[in-house]
Amino acid sequence: MKRVACILYFTLAASTFYRSYAQQVSTSGQVRDAASGELMSGVIVWDSLSQRGAFTNIYGFFSLTLPGPGLLKFSYVGYSPVYITIDEQHINKALDIRLERSCELEEIIIQANRPRYISGNPVRLPIGEVRSMPTLLGESDVLKAFSFTPGVSTGTEGSAGLYVRGGTPDQNLILLDEVPVYNVMHLGGFFSVFNTASLKSAELYKGSFPARYGGRLSSVIGLSMKEGNNQKFGGEVGLGLLNQSLTLEGPIIKNRASFIVSGRISNLGLSHLLKRKRQTNGFGSDYTYFFYDLNAKINYQLSKTDQLFLSFYSGYDRFKYDDWRVNINKETSTSTGNNWGNATSTLRYSKMMNTRFFLRAALIFSRYTSEFTNDLSDIDQDGNPVKLFRHTQTRVTDFGGKLQLDYFPHRAVEMKLGVEMTRHFFQPFSTLTNYEQDQTKAENEKIMAMQADAFVDTDIKLTKKINLNVGGRFTSYEVNGVTFRNPEPRAGIGWVPDDNWKLTASATVMNQYLHLLVNNGYGFGYDAWLPSIQRVPPSRAEQWSVGLSRSLVGPNLEFSLEYYRKTLSHMIDYPDGTNFTGLLAKPWDDIVSKDGVGRGSGLEIMAERNSGKLKGRLSYTVSRSELRFDEVNEGQWYPMKYDRRHNLNISARYNLTKKLSCNATFIYQTGHAITVPYGAILSEDGSGPRFIYRQRNNGRMPAFHRLDLGLIRSGTFKSKHPTQLGLGIYNVYNRSNPLYVDLVVSGSPLPGKGTIAIKQYSLFPILPFINYSIQF
Repeated sequence: MKRVACILYFTLAASTFYRSYAQQVSTSGQVRDAASGELMSGVIVWDSLSQRGAFTNIYGFFSLTLPGPGLLKFSYVGYSPVYITIDEQHINKALDIRLERSCELEEIIIQANRPRYISGNPVRLPIGEVRSMPTLLGESDVLKAFSFTPGVSTGTEGSAGLYVRGGTPDQNLILLDEVPVYNVMHLGGFFSVFNTASLKSAELYKGSFPARYGGRLSSVIGLSMKEGNNQKFGGEVGLGLLNQSLTLEGPIIKNRASFIVSGRISNLGLSHLLKRKRQTNGFGSDYTYFFYDLNAKINYQLSKTDQLFLSFYSGYDRFKYDDWRVNINKETSTSTGNNWGNATSTLRYSKMMNTRFFLRAALIFSRYTSEFTNDLSDIDQDGNPVKLFRHTQTRVTDFGGKLQLDYFPHRAVEMKLGVEMTRHFFQPFSTLTNYEQDQTKAENEKIMAMQADAFVDTDIKLTKKINLNVGGRFTSYEVNGVTFRNPEPRAGIGWVPDDNWKLTASATVMNQYLHLLVNNGYGFGYDAWLPSIQRVPPSRAEQWSVGLSRSLVGPNLEFSLEYYRKTLSHMIDYPDGTNFTGLLAKPWDDIVSKDGVGRGSGLEIMAERNSGKLKGRLSYTVSRSELRFDEVNEGQWYPMKYDRRHNLNISARYNLTKKLSCNATFIYQTGHAITVPYGAILSEDGSGPRFIYRQRNNGRMPAFHRLDLGLIRSGTFKSKHPTQLGLGIYNVYNRSNPLYVDLVVSGSPLPGKGTIAIKQYSLFPILPFINYSIQF
């Protein structure tokens, strides 16, 4: 009897569970801009009945399982919300949601009924916000916009390089449509290579890294290009002091296929027209500099559930300095140049298999080239022309493939599983020359490395208030017969006790298999990427963080603070200006200091307001980052070069009228570390001094601070073409921020009689700027 009762009990329980599960409704689909047909990432999908929600991914895809019929709300900044009733008839049917821009000019962020925190959410910046920030000469820059978020700082004046939580720019994985971009600098670092007119979204991970990302120690920055308008042809023309840009987009097949092409070129190319005419018995110098960017993308909707994308980027900088002399029709000239650039391409395919599976696959290509040139033209004693040259080039080329499956097995579980394969080709310091004494410097052979990655990333809603993210990544990296294998576990948790409080914690492990070497003595900088080898193994970082945030619905403010701590191992270091090329250069793995350890910690605080006439963000970071090598600094800890103890950033925008707004940014950073000599030995013959150093990075540059102001006027041309006029002032109070310092020695060579003075050099004074754009 008891056995029968038990069987009946379990049968009833199973039946109840089955009916409960059967009543669940799973729905999925994609969200697009109604006017352009562009896929929209980061759209909030929220069911007010079950209090469950999700975000769309970069392909505009979402999947949500509800305990029963629900009412979904789709909302995004600047768009009117859309409501859809979900019931059993939507099972296994893909939704095609179109959002229309709000008739109101004021952007609104919905504060109530937001989805619960999912551990690992990135910092997202709307491209419209990026384009409205006042910057150097009015050039909007997505990387500089990220520097106004906590834990992120910049290098010297005007630099677009990011130092995230004490790391260096080469420790940032920067992806453009899922392809790594190795050098992100134009004009030697004054702004980045990313044309905001071609970008759709930008996000930054700096702590809780999802398992699908790896290969760098400090951060991941994901940038997505626009797909193009599949409804009508249009474009935008941008005019600025530094460059001009043109963007064209439109349908190839209406509602099915579209394209976008966006290019910009620098005005500095006009330096070609400013060259001096070389007259008899004359001498002088000329320089030539220009750069360009070209972005292109095609997308084709194969079916309601299948999408194909092909994207391309190319950008290049060319700098050349000529020094010439003409004497009685005999001309002698020397020229030095730096050329560098990137080319990337991606072929991607995405498919909504059903409400529980979303597939994405990609083939990627990336190439970075850096070149230093030196040419001499002369006439020998017999009147014959003599041309000598020495060109040194470094290159890294990647070919790879990615496959990722998004799986939603349960309403409380979301999984991402994937594999990646990449073949790297490194060509370091390849030299071509006709100098006789340098003939031994033949072209170096290529170094090939093979990388294979597998990952699993899982988000679990343990309760309505607690979310857990667990996952891992395993990497195999083979180079020169040596294989490095490293597991990288990841974990994060978020607790939302109510709608206004969030508590988070995360722990991650990252490995970096690339090393960046920089010859700072060559003009704008000549750099080379090299793989880890047996003598210089991959660098490793272990990081954990805890965070707390609080929302105040009344004033629409959100406060957050986060504390992080990380340890580093297998680090490398070398003094500024180290020479890795030339006749006297040693192999790079003999020059660098190896097997160093590092440590860093910091507290990040932010206050943000996203609605009303006044919007803005205040962020403050106090941090410390240090290195230690056995053979450097007597084995003692010393600050990393861009260790900044205090970093304050303020950005604000105020709408004066519906068409007129003003914005301001302010930045304050503690000066970065520099190495100051203890003394100098002066020679009696007047030759240069020999400096004596005791400690690495024992001094500090002066503090860096600057205020920028801007004014934006929106309008129309001939009553139908939107226009925007930007005016502003860079460095309003004319602060002489340090670019670099030089050492000046004077006095007697006798001990204790001479002096060493430090002279500061600055670059940008107060600068007005103007830019104008028109859409058609």
